[in-house]
Amino acid sequence: MDRNLRDRLITVFLGLPFVLGIIFFVPQLNHIAFSLFAVVICAIGSFEMSRLLFGKAVFISYLAPVLPLVQYLQGVLGLNSQVPDLVYIFLLMLSFAIEIKAGEKDDFKGSLARSAKSALLITYPCYFFSFFLRFLAIEGITSYAIIMYFVLVFGNDIFAYVWGRLFGKGNNGILKASPKKSVAGFVGSFVSTIALCFGYYAIFKDNLPYISVLFRILLGVGVSLSANIGDLIESVFKRSAGVKDSGNIFPGRGGALDSIDSEIASAPVFFILFKMIMEAL
Repeated sequence: MDRNLRDRLITVFLGLPFVLGIIFFVPQLNHIAFSLFAVVICAIGSFEMSRLLFGKAVFISYLAPVLPLVQYLQGVLGLNSQVPDLVYIFLLMLSFAIEIKAGEKDDFKGSLARSAKSALLITYPCYFFSFFLRFLAIEGITSYAIIMYFVLVFGNDIFAYVWGRLFGKGNNGILKASPKKSVAGFVGSFVSTIALCFGYYAIFKDNLPYISVLFRILLGVGVSLSANIGDLIESVFKRSAGVKDSGNIFPGRGGALDSIDSEIASAPVFFILFKMIMEAL
């Protein structure tokens, strides 16, 4: 069996049931089991991203995982919804302030580059994925709505591979960042994810808020585009750092960032669109 297909099947048939299980069977305290699992994965991803950017785990990489944790606590404790964003801004300002002293070592010649890297480290993956924990705090959200997100993201990944394998010969290699990606894979995943959104809603509409045809299309489009971009930018980050994988925590898959790059990029898009859906009711 092709290794890429095997890895995708392992992710789907082991990872997806685990996620579905803790979402369905441990919904207490705003899905505490899933939320804490997400915080741990974000922490691992933060350390991996720090090594890609700086070659080591820097001070900010230990603080960034506070963002998903604060986001979870905001939902559980009913804190002001602006608290997580305030913490995000504080961490950004702290990372910039560090350069006031640290920049002296090279007469501030590298301060811009280090500040930019620190801002990226705080934002990706922890702040991006904290939007999914923000999604859990939306009033009226059911387990079926939560699972919809994972079905769309996992589905997009699988369909991109399947369409690419079936029809990608001759139209791949369009992007140097990921030469195996094909036009057929991108188009196929795009159309299939929209169809998957319609299918999921048709089956579970009694357990979901009303989602208009327009928003079903937007959800499919938004998740597919952001998930594919997430996959590609992770490849860019690794190529820039000169590594094949972001880590080795998952045998056959690499690191945390290798495994959830699509989820990281699509989380803010899914949250914003679903928030719009809820506000339209």
